Parts: sequence; structure tokens; C-alpha cells
Amino acid sequence: MALRLKAAKKTDVGKQREQNEDACFERAIEGDAMAGGIFIVADGMGGYHAGEVASKIAIETISTELETLFAPASSQPTMRLKGKRGKARLARLKTEAEDDPNRTRPLMAKQHTASEEAPAEQREAALTQELAESVVLDHYAERLRLAVEQGSEAIVEYGRKHSEARGLGSTLTAALVIGDQAFIANVGDSRTYLLRNGRLERITQDHSLVERLVQAGQIEPDEVYDHPNRNLIYRSLGANRADVEVDIFTERLQPGDALLLCSDGLWEMVHTPQLESILAEAADPEVAVNVLIERANENGGEDNISAVLVRCVEA
Repeated sequence: MALRLKAAKKTDVGKQREQNEDACFERAIEGDAMAGGIFIVADGMGGYHAGEVASKIAIETISTELETLFAPASSQPTMRLKGKRGKARLARLKTEAEDDPNRTRPLMAKQHTASEEAPAEQREAALTQELAESVVLDHYAERLRLAVEQGSEAIVEYGRKHSEARGLGSTLTAALVIGDQAFIANVGDSRTYLLRNGRLERITQDHSLVERLVQAGQIEPDEVYDHPNRNLIYRSLGANRADVEVDIFTERLQPGDALLLCSDGLWEMVHTPQLESILAEAADPEVAVNVLIERANENGGEDNISAVLVRCVEA
């Protein structure tokens, strides 16, 4: 089902910081070539002015790279189902079909079933189409990953040229939406949530010490909000390391869904039940992000606060 995206963004210095080292970006795209959008939140670090520069570099580099996907010439990536990789995937899909001939696999546009009774040519065509759409998914996920890696490299390069900013870095979460498919990247402790049927679920996983403590069962999830080491992260863009490990998540979007991208300055001040309540009451994205920022400041505003909200409506 075709979707239309309505989005808004806002960033605020908060109540206890002198400058805003966060940056955010939103662009919902509707065109003949492809509908979708690019949405990013970055939380810079590295001292006076350096953090502000790092988040800005991340946003500009990543958004510029991803916008090329929406140019008319790249309305769909060209995929050749040949070579060792393509043949290996096709062989794997054939094996899966033989093991479970009645299975149905989710695809970008629709679902296909390679039934045992179907002619061999028909089964081959269905599997080839399934492979093609799987490769398309891989293509966009990889383009997002490469864009984030380029953002990290650009931050490191800036640090090399400006000794006063050496070591600057940034957390990042980004969503690339192509049609009804969302590709979500995450590095650090900025987050992306999915709101569906009134329930807010976190898609990303924080790269932080407290997240590891929660996973190890050493602290309860609610203890991350006031833990003394809650700001210690082990993965970021830049920070003198050009190489970065990027988590990529995929989600099939539906009418009525919403994506919330935010820095830790929001989610640490406004917990999940309150986030759900605000998003349920404020249907307009512009109104919602304003209320989210206000609530974070009312609850202490201990850090810079950024939010990007994307609502999915039926086209």
C-alpha cells in the first residue's frame, strides 16, 4: 500500500547546557521516481564547538549521500542476478522452497508462494523475483550503512585538519524510507522508536554501558535514567576512528505508523509511557515535536533535546 509521509523536526539547547551540540534533519520526498524520505538525529560530543561541528558534519554528509537515491535516474537500483553471490542466494531459496513448499516470504511489494504443484518454470520465476526484491532490500541497507561510514570519515578528517577539535564525535540514528520500507541506522545512544496501534516500541539498541548492564541483568531497565554512568557510550561516529560499526534495522511501515528519532536528551527526560501519551494526543507532527521538547524541559532539560517525528498516512 502506498504511503505518504508527514514529518517535523525540532532541536533545543535544554535547561542546563550553554550550547546545542545536537542536529537533526528531515525530508519527506514525493516524486515520480520514488516516494520516501530521509530523517536523521545526531548528538555531537568533543568539547566547546567541536560537538556542534561533528553533528553538523554527520547530518550534511549522510543526507547528501542518501538524497542521490531519489534522483530520477536511480528510481530503482539495477540488479543483475548473476555471479557467485546471486547464484548462491538462488540456490539457498530453492532449498528453502523444497524444505517447505507452502511457505510464503515477506517481500517489499507483495508475497509469493512457490508451491510444489507449480510448473518448474513458474517456481523458478517466483524465486528469481523473490531474490531480486531481497537484493533490493540489501542494496538500500548497504547504501545507508555506507553513508553513515562516510559521515564518520568526514568527522575524523575534520579533526585531523583542526587540532583544537581532534577527537570530536557524534552519536547518530537515521531512517531511510523507500516506499513502505524503512531502513534504520544507529550508532551510540540516540534512538528510533516505532509507534503502531498506540504502542511505542524501541527499534534501535543503545551502544552504552548501561544498556550492557541491562542486558546482563545487573540493573533494571528503569535504572538507566539515573545511573551515574548513563552517558558512557562505546560506539560513535568520529572520535579519531574512521571505521565505525553501524547497526541496521528494517521495518515494513503501515498507515497509521509513526517513527520517532531522538537524542538521549529527550528519551532520558520523557519516558516511554509519556512519549506514547504525547504522540497519541498530538496527531500533527509539528505540534507533537513541540510538546515533546517542552515536556523534556519541564522534566529537567538536562541535555540538548532533539526529535524528528514521521507519520505514515495512506497515499
